[in-house]
Amino acid sequence: MKRAVLVLCLVAMAGSVSAQPSKLFYNIDREVTIKGLIRDIVMEPRYENTAPFLVIGLEEKTSGKLYMVEISPAWFFDRDFHKGESLQVTGSLSNRADQALVIARLVTWQGEMTAVRDKHGFPNWRGGRGRQRRRRKR
Repeated sequence: MKRAVLVLCLVAMAGSVSAQPSKLFYNIDREVTIKGLIRDIVMEPRYENTAPFLVIGLEEKTSGKLYMVEISPAWFFDRDFHKGESLQVTGSLSNRADQALVIARLVTWQGEMTAVRDKHGFPNWRGGRGRQRRRRKR
């Protein structure tokens, strides 16, 4: 009886672990730059116990391929995007549920570049809302 209960507990634990979404990490070896048009803008809860993230659907100009671009927590990025506008993103290419996903590091929009992550891929929003964002004109 004890053995059956132990086996059931292990099976239940394995099922709950595999059902949890895998966390995505920034990989500097998979960095790409994509220029395109904004096709979708959403504020989406991406990670447990965090603020909603700004996520952009970006259609690459040359290929027409659609990328989902994870920018940052909504409170960190204070620009107003609109569908149809041009955007350039440099970030780490990943796949999530058979969808091309880019975790943004640099976002260039209307001639202004915003670093949402440092050159190693660590978030510039570390430390909370009081941290200054780094921006520079092109």
